[in-house]
Amino acid sequence: METKHKSLTIKRGILAIVIMYACQLLAGIAISYGFKFFSPTDKVPLEILGLTSALLGGIMILTFFWWDIHRSGQPFYPEIGLQPSKIKKSKGLLLVIGALASTHFLAWIYRSVMLPALGHEGIIGGGSKMFSFIQTNGEALEMSGFLLLALLVGPIMEEVVFRGYLQSSLAKKIPAWAAILITSIVFTIGHSPMILWPMYFLYSVTWGWILLRTGSLKMAVLIHILSNLFYAIVGFAGWNILA
Repeated sequence: METKHKSLTIKRGILAIVIMYACQLLAGIAISYGFKFFSPTDKVPLEILGLTSALLGGIMILTFFWWDIHRSGQPFYPEIGLQPSKIKKSKGLLLVIGALASTHFLAWIYRSVMLPALGHEGIIGGGSKMFSFIQTNGEALEMSGFLLLALLVGPIMEEVVFRGYLQSSLAKKIPAWAAILITSIVFTIGHSPMILWPMYFLYSVTWGWILLRTGSLKMAVLIHILSNLFYAIVGFAGWNILA
């Protein structure tokens, strides 16, 4: 039986965001009550609850969108960027590396130069706080879960939803630069703390531009993974240079 092709619309792009947050909420509720039921006398750290619920939510989201993409048929794949890069692979990799270095340099200026000058020194993001807690108090299982979330589940999930569905759907009706900006605003709002929003916005704009320039969602996923990998290396090394 032939699969009916379902095209990408703005309504579908917005719905993808709603489904993502709904899955995260359901996962958070399930994990909270699950720990309460199985460990009624043990106080589970908030960071471990957050890690577990984020992992479960990410897996739920990836499962749903894997199903949605495949039920939509192969003609749908290019609509969300599931195709080879439209520029040479070597050029695409250089583009990713250059964008990665540039964004992290600008992020360093903001977080490690500008914020301290304004009296906001030592600010770190939610992911970095979770990493620090697990590195100090967790075991190999918790750290493995965090790395799985940071280097695989999280980047793939966010790029599929934000760049693949939302940005790509918006770009069908409005200029590409406007689609990137709107997507980046939505992406940034979902991260904390607010004082680091300029950094998250910068990253999102860059990743959206990578998708636009290469036409491939895989390249956007790649730069997102490399960015998180950089932060993981910084965390393990104990360098206080970025959030």
